[in-house]
Amino acid sequence: MSLHALAALCAAGILAYWRLVPSAMSRLASGVWRLRWLLLAIFVLYVGFTPGEPLLPALPGLSREGFAEGIRRALVLIDLLVCVYLLLAVTPVADLIGAIALLLAPLRILGVDPRRIGLRVALALEGVGEMQARLKRAGRIEDGAWAARAARLIADIESGAEGPTAAVSMPPMRRPRWWEWLLPLALLGGLHTWTP
Repeated sequence: MSLHALAALCAAGILAYWRLVPSAMSRLASGVWRLRWLLLAIFVLYVGFTPGEPLLPALPGLSREGFAEGIRRALVLIDLLVCVYLLLAVTPVADLIGAIALLLAPLRILGVDPRRIGLRVALALEGVGEMQARLKRAGRIEDGAWAARAARLIADIESGAEGPTAAVSMPPMRRPRWWEWLLPLALLGGLHTWTP
């Protein structure tokens, strides 16, 4: 995909996320902020190690092609993050579990229980939400107090590890009808024709 297409996709995803969940924009911003070092590393690797025309005459090791490719790869990662946050914002956890179980159903011939994996994903998602809430309640870390805070959080986690706080159930999922596969196929076809 071109840089313009990736930037447009990123902007459309952020706009959709803002329209659907305006109160969660700070969550998306913190997600991008947590990726800052990975984004920087990707950018530096592409700018510094992609051969091509020098970006500036004084900096012969940095190429224009690497600059464009570094921006492109960083935008791909941000686009993926925006799409994941958008999916999690608009899809109930029960539907995500059912969809995972439905997608993993062919693995039954190998002895994999898709319902069990779906429930484990649900418990992990529930646990992540609880841990984020606990970290926010704990407040900012003072200098040198991080070890005591970590010990307190670990003790809290271990004391609450007996079981989930609420029952997690998986709704029965119906198999998609044949025509419902046309939308994902159309999206894939559109992406295929959009990319050079």
